[in-house]
Amino acid sequence: YRMQQADVERSQEFRKCIECFLCQNTCHVVRDHEDNKHAFSGPRYLMRIAELEMHPLDVADRRELAQEDAGLGYCNITKCCTEVCPEHIKITDNALIPLKERVVDSKYDPIVWLGNKLFRR
Repeated sequence: YRMQQADVERSQEFRKCIECFLCQNTCHVVRDHEDNKHAFSGPRYLMRIAELEMHPLDVADRRELAQEDAGLGYCNITKCCTEVCPEHIKITDNALIPLKERVVDSKYDPIVWLGNKLFRR
């Protein structure tokens, strides 16, 4: 298999995580709203889903998992998780925003919706 260097570097950045969970503790969605704790996984777990979703050789589709089970829609991109990361991982810019874009493209893009309706298998 051949992969572009940019794809390799993207997943290597996520693997620098030392799992200190400072991003989880800082995330205001989890910290300030008790009712969101059960519906929102938090930045660390969403970053792991994004790492697997963006790997070029991985064929599993985790977009629905990210949206429905992990609560990606609750994240409002305040970048507080990125600011506290001791490994300087750009969680918001390189993991959460691209993952949100993938979910939105598959779920809300009218052209994709029409293509799915016309070309069902």
